[in-house]
Amino acid sequence: MKKLQLIALSVALLFNLPLSASQKASNGEPGNSWYQVDLVVFRYLNNDSGEVWPVVAGYRAPGNAIKLQTHSADLNDSSPLFEIVEPDNQLSGHFDIMRDAYIALPAKERMLNNQVAALEKSRNYQVITQKAWRMPVSSSSGKQPIEIRAAISGQDSLLLDGTISVSEERFLHVDIDLWLNKLSPESLYPALSRKKHTYEQKTSDVLASSHIGSDNLVRLHNGSPPLRITDNFQIKQRRRIRNLKEVQYIDSPEIGVIFKLTPYDRPDALVETGMTISEKSS
Repeated sequence: MKKLQLIALSVALLFNLPLSASQKASNGEPGNSWYQVDLVVFRYLNNDSGEVWPVVAGYRAPGNAIKLQTHSADLNDSSPLFEIVEPDNQLSGHFDIMRDAYIALPAKERMLNNQVAALEKSRNYQVITQKAWRMPVSSSSGKQPIEIRAAISGQDSLLLDGTISVSEERFLHVDIDLWLNKLSPESLYPALSRKKHTYEQKTSDVLASSHIGSDNLVRLHNGSPPLRITDNFQIKQRRRIRNLKEVQYIDSPEIGVIFKLTPYDRPDALVETGMTISEKSS
């Protein structure tokens, strides 16, 4: 294992979080039907592994992949990470982040903030995304793939795409299937379209609404020129969760994944405008 990967593993283990008194499960066996899922994806900078990326492969998210809903509080989040907000993925009306599933939690609700802070202090890593949400898990629901997508701009334009699935089969399992894509402007597009285009807009902005075609072009729905995937790297692994107290770490030559499942006691009451309303009376 490389030195950078050993350091990343130590970061993950250093900040293992103890469970609170209300979070009782500890042996990996499903005890609660709801869990909070925390995920951090980062890449290694100054990578000297010498490994060659494989031939570019196409990827499409499963048709049943669930997109995390984003609430307005995230727009004012102090986190430096860029999060893609789908145009049609905004919640309307009132909601309760304590009770609703598949809501992207704000920074103060995330449980891997210490790990992210430690990674960001090092010049050896670049955090691509940090996400957290709550969801029900049961043996009858099967795999529930959650779409993970984030982009970063700069010297390298990168698109992270893929899913994370949480399932219960006697024990809890987490399936990671993520692709890190390197992007570059499609050089043939201006000549074929006879139009002049500039890339003044940040890649992370225009990728908010896009899809990847079978020709490995990322097409942007705002009319901007497409971007070609020049390299991509897949990290795919299934992890059986033996101990819910542990922060899990998955390693690969290019990117690392830190995640944690925490049993979550979902409140039985609705909380709105400072008032508690019993479900039985509502």
